[in-house]
Amino acid sequence: MDKFMLRCVIIGCGPGTSGKGGSHSFAYAHGWAMQATPGVALVAAASRKPENVAAFTAEFAGCKGYQDYRLMLQETRPDMVSICAFPPDREAMVLAALEAGAKGVWIEKPFAMSLGVAKKLMAVAEKSGARLFVNHQRRYGKPFEWWRDAAQSGKIGDVLEVSMFQPGRCLMNFGTHLVDAALFCLGPQRLAECVLGAVDRSVIGNYQGTKVEAHVLGTVHFNDGTRLTVETGGAGCKKMPVLRVNGSDGFAELQLSPAPGAGSIFRARYAGEAGIASPATNEHFHHSEDPALYVKRALADIIHALQTGVPTRIDVGEAYRGLEIIMGIYESARLGRLLIFPITQDAFPLDC
Repeated sequence: MDKFMLRCVIIGCGPGTSGKGGSHSFAYAHGWAMQATPGVALVAAASRKPENVAAFTAEFAGCKGYQDYRLMLQETRPDMVSICAFPPDREAMVLAALEAGAKGVWIEKPFAMSLGVAKKLMAVAEKSGARLFVNHQRRYGKPFEWWRDAAQSGKIGDVLEVSMFQPGRCLMNFGTHLVDAALFCLGPQRLAECVLGAVDRSVIGNYQGTKVEAHVLGTVHFNDGTRLTVETGGAGCKKMPVLRVNGSDGFAELQLSPAPGAGSIFRARYAGEAGIASPATNEHFHHSEDPALYVKRALADIIHALQTGVPTRIDVGEAYRGLEIIMGIYESARLGRLLIFPITQDAFPLDC
């Protein structure tokens, strides 16, 4: 790989309709990030549907379109592959990218549908000398950095607990971002010890190939006594922020939209300070006026890592920590008992 030019391809374009790059067709956000980054060339993209290929290549000049991603990998031999197709297809695509010699694979979340698949992908990447990155891009947003800093700086005293509430179904979709944000706040030094979960499957659906449950509630305890509470579903507590960390002398939280009078989605009360802090920023829960802002920062981190070998905020090991918590909640619910980490169920628990 020429360190001055990273040749990239994208698998899974999605439709080029309104909302692309955000609510759907996240490949566009990857493409915009590549287009804006010096030393990066988006050389090709693949999608099963010809109309998606046509729209994507019209958006990105010089990007060659394919309907067969394996042929694309064979002909282009890229340095890095972005995988933006729906979750059930990602395992085969990651393996194909690694087989084609890619040294970096940038995967949308969830990067695997089970712990067994996750471990397989990580092992193959390690054997081939490649790096896997999982696009939990919110780690690069200012409000999320402020939230992490509030917990890790001691500004709210000792961290006691983090709560996560997703006002909607499907923990394996948006919930993966929220669990990852909780781990970003808690830091890598805290290790999950045990988990207890409950899952309501009275309403069962499917979203982009992932199972949708009606409601999930889980509690995770860490080795320092910290607790994480995870809840998703339409019947939850509507007064709660999406993410909140409580300390012995303060709190910090993130909301989907700024509270009345707040400068941003971030709010905190720091130890020894009166009032609520909410610094102003145009960066919100998903991005800013630039829909690819956080993705651009993630790409810059990836490039630096590929050139130097240093860790990124979105290394696959961090994503595995979050996936193990989610699978632990599901497996605990299936078995009806508390589970101790590591989770040993390699299949998707709700399919067992």
